[in-house]
Amino acid sequence: LSAAYEAARDHLLYIVSDLTPEQASKEPAPESRTILYYLTHIANSELYWLSATGRKVVVYAKTVPLDIALDLLGDVRKRMLRELKECPEEELVFQPPTETAKPSLGWVISRITLHTLYHSGEIIYARYAVGGSDLPNDELEEHWGKMMDAVAHLIFFTKQ
Repeated sequence: LSAAYEAARDHLLYIVSDLTPEQASKEPAPESRTILYYLTHIANSELYWLSATGRKVVVYAKTVPLDIALDLLGDVRKRMLRELKECPEEELVFQPPTETAKPSLGWVISRITLHTLYHSGEIIYARYAVGGSDLPNDELEEHWGKMMDAVAHLIFFTKQ
Protein backbone atom coordinates (compact mmCIF):
# COMPACT_ATOMS: atom_id res chain seq x y z
CA LEU A 1 0.00 0.00 0.00
CA SER A 2 2.68 2.48 0.94
CA ALA A 3 4.66 1.78 -2.27
CA ALA A 4 1.65 2.58 -4.46
CA TYR A 5 0.78 5.67 -2.44
CA GLU A 6 4.35 6.96 -2.55
CA ALA A 7 4.77 6.24 -6.28
CA ALA A 8 1.58 8.17 -7.06
CA ARG A 9 2.67 11.08 -4.85
CA ASP A 10 6.18 11.10 -6.36
CA HIS A 11 4.69 11.25 -9.86
CA LEU A 12 2.33 14.05 -8.87
CA LEU A 13 5.12 16.12 -7.38
CA TYR A 14 7.35 15.47 -10.39
CA ILE A 15 4.79 16.74 -12.90
CA VAL A 16 4.36 20.02 -11.00
CA SER A 17 7.97 20.47 -9.83
CA ASP A 18 8.95 23.09 -12.40
CA LEU A 19 5.73 25.11 -12.49
CA THR A 20 5.61 28.70 -11.32
CA PRO A 21 2.90 29.90 -8.94
CA GLU A 22 1.41 31.83 -11.87
CA GLN A 23 1.22 28.71 -14.04
CA ALA A 24 -0.27 26.64 -11.20
CA SER A 25 -3.02 29.21 -10.62
CA LYS A 26 -3.83 29.89 -14.29
CA GLU A 27 -6.95 28.33 -15.80
CA PRO A 28 -5.90 26.02 -18.67
CA ALA A 29 -9.17 26.87 -20.44
CA PRO A 30 -11.97 29.34 -19.66
CA GLU A 31 -13.88 28.35 -16.52
CA SER A 32 -11.74 25.26 -15.87
CA ARG A 33 -9.94 24.09 -12.77
CA THR A 34 -6.38 25.14 -12.11
CA ILE A 35 -3.46 22.89 -11.21
CA LEU A 36 -3.45 24.54 -7.81
CA TYR A 37 -7.08 23.53 -7.39
CA TYR A 38 -6.20 19.90 -8.12
CA LEU A 39 -3.27 19.90 -5.69
CA THR A 40 -5.34 21.24 -2.80
CA HIS A 41 -8.26 18.99 -3.78
CA ILE A 42 -6.03 15.91 -3.61
CA ALA A 43 -4.66 16.87 -0.18
CA ASN A 44 -8.09 17.76 1.21
CA SER A 45 -9.60 14.54 -0.17
CA GLU A 46 -6.91 12.50 1.53
CA LEU A 47 -7.66 14.24 4.82
CA TYR A 48 -11.39 13.71 4.33
CA TRP A 49 -11.00 9.96 3.79
CA LEU A 50 -8.55 9.65 6.66
CA SER A 51 -11.15 11.29 8.90
CA ALA A 52 -13.73 8.78 7.63
CA THR A 53 -11.72 6.06 9.41
CA GLY A 54 -12.34 7.89 12.70
CA ARG A 55 -8.96 9.59 12.88
CA LYS A 56 -8.67 13.26 13.81
CA VAL A 57 -7.45 15.57 11.03
CA VAL A 58 -6.89 19.27 10.48
CA VAL A 59 -9.02 20.71 7.70
CA TYR A 60 -7.32 23.10 5.31
CA ALA A 61 -8.74 25.86 3.11
CA LYS A 62 -9.40 25.06 -0.52
CA THR A 63 -7.44 27.98 -1.94
CA VAL A 64 -3.84 28.34 -0.87
CA PRO A 65 -0.65 29.51 -2.62
CA LEU A 66 1.44 26.90 -4.46
CA ASP A 67 4.17 26.66 -1.81
CA ILE A 68 1.58 26.02 0.91
CA ALA A 69 -0.23 23.45 -1.26
CA LEU A 70 3.07 21.59 -1.77
CA ASP A 71 3.79 21.77 1.97
CA LEU A 72 0.30 20.47 2.67
CA LEU A 73 0.83 17.54 0.30
CA GLY A 74 4.09 16.78 2.12
CA ASP A 75 2.43 16.95 5.53
CA VAL A 76 -0.43 14.71 4.43
CA ARG A 77 2.05 12.24 2.93
CA LYS A 78 3.94 11.99 6.23
CA ARG A 79 0.67 11.47 8.08
CA MET A 80 -0.56 8.75 5.72
CA LEU A 81 2.72 6.85 5.89
CA ARG A 82 2.77 7.12 9.68
CA GLU A 83 -0.80 5.84 9.90
CA LEU A 84 0.07 2.91 7.62
CA LYS A 85 3.13 2.05 9.68
CA GLU A 86 1.31 2.22 13.02
CA CYS A 87 -2.07 0.71 12.15
CA PRO A 88 -3.10 -2.80 13.18
CA GLU A 89 -2.90 -5.49 10.48
CA GLU A 90 -6.70 -5.81 10.29
CA GLU A 91 -6.95 -2.23 9.01
CA LEU A 92 -4.92 -3.07 5.91
CA VAL A 93 -7.76 -5.01 4.29
CA PHE A 94 -9.92 -3.55 1.51
CA GLN A 95 -13.10 -2.59 3.39
CA PRO A 96 -15.15 0.20 1.80
CA PRO A 97 -17.44 2.28 3.98
CA THR A 98 -20.94 0.96 4.59
CA GLU A 99 -23.93 2.28 6.46
CA THR A 100 -22.69 0.52 9.58
CA ALA A 101 -18.90 0.46 9.18
CA LYS A 102 -16.10 2.91 8.61
CA PRO A 103 -13.70 2.31 5.74
CA SER A 104 -10.46 0.50 6.50
CA LEU A 105 -7.19 2.36 6.15
CA GLY A 106 -6.27 -0.10 3.38
CA TRP A 107 -9.34 0.96 1.42
CA VAL A 108 -8.60 4.65 2.03
CA ILE A 109 -5.00 4.36 0.81
CA SER A 110 -6.17 2.43 -2.27
CA ARG A 111 -8.82 5.01 -3.07
CA ILE A 112 -6.64 8.08 -2.61
CA THR A 113 -3.84 6.50 -4.65
CA LEU A 114 -6.22 5.94 -7.56
CA HIS A 115 -7.61 9.44 -7.05
CA THR A 116 -4.11 10.90 -7.40
CA LEU A 117 -3.52 8.82 -10.53
CA TYR A 118 -6.75 10.13 -12.06
CA HIS A 119 -5.99 13.79 -11.40
CA SER A 120 -2.35 13.42 -12.50
CA GLY A 121 -3.61 12.94 -16.05
CA GLU A 122 -5.61 16.15 -15.84
CA ILE A 123 -2.62 18.00 -14.42
CA ILE A 124 -0.36 16.76 -17.25
CA TYR A 125 -2.82 18.19 -19.77
CA ALA A 126 -3.21 21.45 -17.83
CA ARG A 127 0.55 22.03 -17.38
CA TYR A 128 1.02 22.31 -21.14
CA ALA A 129 -2.06 24.49 -21.56
CA VAL A 130 -0.70 27.01 -19.03
CA GLY A 131 2.75 27.19 -20.62
CA GLY A 132 4.60 24.53 -18.64
CA SER A 133 7.76 23.24 -20.28
CA ASP A 134 8.06 19.78 -21.77
CA LEU A 135 9.14 17.24 -19.17
CA PRO A 136 12.06 15.05 -20.21
CA ASN A 137 10.34 12.01 -21.72
CA ASP A 138 12.64 9.45 -20.14
CA GLU A 139 12.10 10.92 -16.65
CA LEU A 140 8.36 11.22 -17.21
CA GLU A 141 8.21 7.60 -18.38
CA GLU A 142 10.22 6.49 -15.35
CA HIS A 143 7.87 8.23 -12.88
CA TRP A 144 4.76 7.12 -14.77
CA GLY A 145 6.00 3.54 -15.03
CA LYS A 146 6.81 3.29 -11.32
CA MET A 147 3.41 4.66 -10.44
CA MET A 148 1.55 2.33 -12.83
CA ASP A 149 3.46 -0.74 -11.63
CA ALA A 150 2.76 0.12 -8.00
CA VAL A 151 -0.92 0.77 -8.71
CA ALA A 152 -1.23 -2.49 -10.68
CA HIS A 153 0.27 -4.32 -7.72
CA LEU A 154 -2.18 -2.54 -5.43
CA ILE A 155 -5.14 -3.60 -7.56
CA PHE A 156 -4.15 -7.22 -8.02
CA PHE A 157 -2.55 -8.00 -4.69
CA THR A 158 -4.59 -6.06 -2.13
CA LYS A 159 -5.88 -8.19 0.74
CA GLN A 160 -9.62 -8.69 0.46
